[in-house]
Amino acid sequence: MDNINREYISTYINSLICDEEEKLENFRKECENMKLPIIHKEVGQFIKLIIRQLGVKNIIEVGTNVGYSAIFMCRAMGDSGRVVTVERSDKFYREALKNIEKFSLDDRIDVCFGDALEVLDKVEGIFDMAFIDAAKSSYKIFFDKCLSKMKSGGIILSDNVLYQGMTATDGLVVRRKKTLVRNLRNYLKYISQDERFITSVLPLGDGLAVTLIK
Repeated sequence: MDNINREYISTYINSLICDEEEKLENFRKECENMKLPIIHKEVGQFIKLIIRQLGVKNIIEVGTNVGYSAIFMCRAMGDSGRVVTVERSDKFYREALKNIEKFSLDDRIDVCFGDALEVLDKVEGIFDMAFIDAAKSSYKIFFDKCLSKMKSGGIILSDNVLYQGMTATDGLVVRRKKTLVRNLRNYLKYISQDERFITSVLPLGDGLAVTLIK
């Protein structure tokens, strides 16, 4: 379990969240049963709140996996809005396309195959929100590439930034994760101290950074 909160707290918070419609809820359970790294339920609820509150209609996502978060965010926008998402795994890319088609959202979700470090430079358009959930060591690069496509007042969300608590304390850091944790710490310092942004790091799921572009 990569959740940074005590299990009873997360369980209680999740019990307060009304389930999505049956088809989406079943998709979530399928992903959880297969141990796929999809967004935590409480993180999804917060993302939905942001989307509705800000009237988000254009989202760029880094890290599609099997398409759950793209589908979730697209449905949170209602009957209009689009998501452009990037996935480098051929397996997940193909699975995402199938799942998006099952939800009849292939006309609103554009899945780009390839390494985000290269693909993001080719994505056109201005976005209201970005969601970053891919290779943790490259978060700063992903952020800067998304930043160039964000409108003023847009929001960039970065998931799993506390990384099982390792980002917050050396006492939890595993040797093979030292470089990843160092990069995450540098990333959080960057988005928290740069005067162009206002950032809040929330202990939701495995840590969610919310950055407002001034």
